[in-house]
This record gives sequence, C-alpha cells and structure tokens, in this order.
Amino acid sequence: MQSQELLQNLLSQKYRKPIVTKGDYKTRKSAALLDTDNGTFFNVSADFLFYFKDKNDNVWLTIPKELIINGKIYYPKPGDSFTNLGTTHYFTTKEAVIEMAYSYFKQFENPHYGIERVTNGMYFFENSGGKTDKYFVVFQKFKSSNHPQIEAYISSN
Repeated sequence: MQSQELLQNLLSQKYRKPIVTKGDYKTRKSAALLDTDNGTFFNVSADFLFYFKDKNDNVWLTIPKELIINGKIYYPKPGDSFTNLGTTHYFTTKEAVIEMAYSYFKQFENPHYGIERVTNGMYFFENSGGKTDKYFVVFQKFKSSNHPQIEAYISSN
C-alpha cells in the first residue's frame, strides 16, 4: 500500500480499547492515536510532521528543517538520532513512521464496528427439588421445506 493509503486507513479505523483517537485528519490534517495501556503514541500534525513513540520511549519522527537543542541549531538527516531525558529520537522518513504506526495499531482494529448483533430467544425455568434452573433458548425462524405450515422453530443448540 502507498503511504497515503496506509495513513488514511490508520486514521479512519475504529479501534478496540485501549486505543484512543483524537483529532480530525480529513479536515484539519491533524490526528493522534494513543494506547492508554502502555503509552504507544502516533501523531500527525499539519500533514507534514509525523511522530511515533513506542512503549520503551523510543521516538521516530520526520525530519524538521532545523532543530534547536540547548541553544544550538542542528540540521538532522535521515538516520540521525539524539537522546534527551532518557528518550531517544530517531529521524526518518514519513513512510517509515506511518508503517511503524500502522503495524502497531492494526492489531487493535475493531472488525465488528457498526455491526449490531440481535439474538432473540426465550427463557425457560425448571423447578426440581427446591432448586430453579434457568435456560435461555435461541429463537430461530425458518421455513420448512417438508412442512410449509411450520414457520418457526425453537432450537436449544
């Protein structure tokens, strides 16, 4: 997949917990995904700054024009890195950052989003020896080919 397709797919999915999404990529070109369990984070800002942080506080980001650290100006290139307060920042391409984020967050996609499951059934109660047992039986409708007068059947399977 092209990186733009991966990005669209990544930011348009509905995710299961613990993933939280913020922002609106379609209109503002900015969005973020956060794994609230371990702090893994992906952010896109203004469609040109891409940032991915893993659970070990390693950060991969696209290359800015210049970077100011302790008053000094740096011009990072792909493959450069620096460590600040225990976090290592790696400079890489937009495509690499998107691929890392896509690979991580796709495991949390909710394939059942928007599908409503409705189960019809009946409860049956059985009293025996002073004990009441409760059974739920799924109610399934069908047309019988052998007996057209049968319209519904209760199945205990």
